[in-house]
Amino acid sequence: MTRLPWALIGLRLACAPLILMAAVLGWPGSTLFAIAAVALLSDVFDGMVARRLGVDTAPMRQLDSRADTVCYLAAGASLLLRFPDVWRHYRIGVIVLVVLDLGRMTFEWRKFGRSAAYHMWSAKVWGIAMLLGFGEVMLTGRAGPLFLAAIVTGVVTNIEGAVASLVLREWHHDVPSLWHAMRLERSRLAT
Repeated sequence: MTRLPWALIGLRLACAPLILMAAVLGWPGSTLFAIAAVALLSDVFDGMVARRLGVDTAPMRQLDSRADTVCYLAAGASLLLRFPDVWRHYRIGVIVLVVLDLGRMTFEWRKFGRSAAYHMWSAKVWGIAMLLGFGEVMLTGRAGPLFLAAIVTGVVTNIEGAVASLVLREWHHDVPSLWHAMRLERSRLAT
């Protein structure tokens, strides 16, 4: 039973090449959306199960974050392959999001020697927004307010994560919000 969270992370990693393959082979958008939904559900439940079983270790949480990134990149690449007009129309927002994400990762590696694995509440909202935005494009063939909301939510999430990384002196995993990061740092200074 203690291997279930690892299996859920593995399932999400397996969804990434499947999403790409489905895009390349021209599978229906509903199938792409279904694979992305499985990936999101595995992301939701891996952390919950790991905490319940008491096996939510730092290495597991880091792999979880990396699996998220791999899956998001695969979903983005599949959209680029299937719907290049969406990318052209939303390229500025996507570029801002990618630059923020890469900049944040680079900063965290320089400061902590590894990437953050905060799993913030805003990141959970972003995951849902991405699924909805991805679904909007895959099911309708065009981007609209849900896709734009996913980009905006991603920017906000990355800004919150970057500020948390600025605030924290030491690496932590599972920091639910910027408020929690500030509280962790205050308690560290008080001791």
